Amino acid sequence: MDKDLYELVKLAQAGDGEAMQDIITMLLPVIRAARRSMKPDRQDDLEQNLIELIIRKVYDYDLSGVPDYTAFSRNFIDKQEGNR
Repeated sequence: MDKDLYELVKLAQAGDGEAMQDIITMLLPVIRAARRSMKPDRQDDLEQNLIELIIRKVYDYDLSGVPDYTAFSRNFIDKQEGNR
């Protein structure tokens, strides 16, 4: 799993099941932390629901609005200069 989240989402949206599995694996520590906050009899259901939600969100996410690093940096610097 040497790809970043953006690349994994792009691949998963193109039908790459391994990329989707990598995304879920990447988020598993957060899922497991949320799971521990529930009663034991509801933990499995919560984990399954969160994984299903992640899958739906990955497929529905519009990557066309995600800025590249240069645009992100420019926007960040502009905001910093505006706060002075």
